[in-house]
Amino acid sequence: MDIDGEIFDVDGTGGTVAERIAGFSSPLTRMLLSSEGLTTTALRALTGAPPRVRVLGQGLLPAAQAGRAVPALLAVGPDRQVLARRSTLTGPDGRWLSVNQVVARDDQDPGVRSALTDGHRPLGAALQDAGTGHRRTVLDAGRRPWPSGGPACYKTYLLWHGDTPLALVHELFHPAVVAP
Repeated sequence: MDIDGEIFDVDGTGGTVAERIAGFSSPLTRMLLSSEGLTTTALRALTGAPPRVRVLGQGLLPAAQAGRAVPALLAVGPDRQVLARRSTLTGPDGRWLSVNQVVARDDQDPGVRSALTDGHRPLGAALQDAGTGHRRTVLDAGRRPWPSGGPACYKTYLLWHGDTPLALVHELFHPAVVAP
């Protein structure tokens, strides 16, 4: 499982998250990056069809291998196994709309664990159907290179289940879909 630990080591360089988001010229980009839940809805509106999930890799690894900050952010020991998933959301033509990395606690009830590993529905919808009552805290946003090069915008957030951290999510948006 190839998870880039640096993604989850939020350092806040370049001002506050709000200041970095305010620096984007596109109102849609600012709205998407600052929102605590809008990705699937926004991507559906932009493409005219519900995004599809494509899982690129999924497995368990020690929390510390997912990034230095992961154990503290998920409130688990560094050697504790976490679920790591890399996926894309695609449009109706198969084009990648976003590349997503998720690192989640692996001590969830079977319904929540199933939602975290579901390869058929976007994560938010799957968690809602599992009854998590999740909320999000945006931790970081800015620009990073898209896999084929060139700037793309991203956001990283923590999903909660009640008062317990559930998962860290990093979304990198295709620059032709969400203006960087």
